[in-house]
Amino acid sequence: MKNKILIIISILFLLGTGVIAPLAFGFGKTGKGTTVLGRDYSLLGKKEIEKKLIEEFPMKGNLKFTEGERVFVIDLASISAEIDTEQTASNLLFRRLKQGAGKYVKAFFENKDFGLSIRSNEEKTNQIIEEIASQIDKPFIPSEITLNGKISIVDGQLGVQTNREKFKESVLGKLERYELEQSSNILLESIGKLPGEEEKEAAMERAKKLIGKTVIFKDGEIEVSINDKTLISWVDFDGGSQQSNINEYVENLQQSLKKEPQDAVFKFENGKVLEFQPDKQGYYLDGEKFENSIRRDFPGWEISTEKIITAELPLVKSEAKIKNAEVNDLGIKELLGRGTSSFKHSSEIRNFNVEKGSSIINRVLVAPGDTFSFIKNLGEVSLNNGYKMAYVIRQGKTELDVGGGICQVSTTLFRAMLDAGLDITQRQAHAYRVSYYEEDTKPGFDATVFIPNPDLRFVNDTGHYVLIQSYYDGVNKKLAYEIYGTSDGRKTEISNYKQWGAVAAPPDVWIDDPTLPVGKVIKDESRVPGLKTAFDWTVTRNGEVIHQKTYTSSYVPWAAVYRRGTGQ
Repeated sequence: MKNKILIIISILFLLGTGVIAPLAFGFGKTGKGTTVLGRDYSLLGKKEIEKKLIEEFPMKGNLKFTEGERVFVIDLASISAEIDTEQTASNLLFRRLKQGAGKYVKAFFENKDFGLSIRSNEEKTNQIIEEIASQIDKPFIPSEITLNGKISIVDGQLGVQTNREKFKESVLGKLERYELEQSSNILLESIGKLPGEEEKEAAMERAKKLIGKTVIFKDGEIEVSINDKTLISWVDFDGGSQQSNINEYVENLQQSLKKEPQDAVFKFENGKVLEFQPDKQGYYLDGEKFENSIRRDFPGWEISTEKIITAELPLVKSEAKIKNAEVNDLGIKELLGRGTSSFKHSSEIRNFNVEKGSSIINRVLVAPGDTFSFIKNLGEVSLNNGYKMAYVIRQGKTELDVGGGICQVSTTLFRAMLDAGLDITQRQAHAYRVSYYEEDTKPGFDATVFIPNPDLRFVNDTGHYVLIQSYYDGVNKKLAYEIYGTSDGRKTEISNYKQWGAVAAPPDVWIDDPTLPVGKVIKDESRVPGLKTAFDWTVTRNGEVIHQKTYTSSYVPWAAVYRRGTGQ
């Protein structure tokens, strides 16, 4: 009996040591049967795992993706891809501990294969995915019905879009599985729907009913006419109307069918109104209401027997602030301030823009409490609006642009605003000294403007309307601005003018100008050193200070600028 007990104990001992010994030996190491992508990582410590990962899975090479016959390659270095060795090692080491005490032994002996934990630069990855997707994506082009002599259908094309999220998951998945040099397909999605033959036939029948028809939207003297060619392009293949085409039409119409209210204006001189302009109502198109009426009435236009169909044009009206009856009762009584500038050496093209800009910023009425904005009153500066290309200073360079010379206008008006003692709320000096602005005054009395910023602004705090009037002298090349209104007794004083920080000018700048013949040289800018200036501006009324500012200007040194001809 004792012998049997001893034999059983011995067997249990041997069995116990066979289990416990490996567990004890493997403490702090991976379990048996642990692999990474099929490679043995059994009974290894953390340092051993990390070292082996770097040796066996070097993150060098490319990922390959295909779309049809095209192959796109992503260099691992371009997305900063690397193995997160610490996280991968932790996954291998602690997977047994996560099983709980009861399953620890079983987990030690179970086979388990792991993937790699990867780190990459997400921003770079997204950027590369976007670059590849932009080469694959194609827009959906819907089928359309057109009228060019006869009705026809222009077949569309389904769009294609790369599923960027799935693409990114595929990139990371291939890294985790270390599938380098192996090609994978890029997941694409189809966009849009094309009509079948029955839908085409039905749409064609509807379109034929619109031939020769015109829909006229009216509001008083303002009308919009939509011809049959446009109407037919709105026919949808689903029995309705092409919403995207209608939206585009309405958006374009909103841009063109917009007019600001025009106040009554007059030229004031020697106590008399010499020029008069009547007030005009402003308006804009209610786009949402217009779209809704088109969608609602479109089916009726198809079946209507009328060739000319009329409808209401939904305009939103805005009245002028100054009516004709009020122009002689606005308090425009006397001169409040005056500013001048000279531009004797300015080019003919620049002079043209000065005259153009000053003619627009002219006879402008500003109501009490309103803010005058130079940019807003100037409007769009473009070739279509009559401006010419001239040289401007922008970001440290002299370059050809539309409207060069407008700052002559803003500078002159700024001087008038100073003299009138108005509440100037925005003014910015030029980055460089400009010779035109120093022909008849010291440096530091200029104001630059550029759409949309910087701007030149003032608030009319006089309690009465003020009138801004320009005077352009093309013979003597002088510009003047006068501001009229009702004086409230304010007085202005400019004092404590200072200059400092002079810096020598850099070497001359030569610009090739194709608009000038070869050999022709024109000097656009004189050599001017850098400089800092400041002056105090004080406005008082009945001995009380109402406005007080120190205007500081900091000009970097500016080279002489010459244009030499390169044209014919």
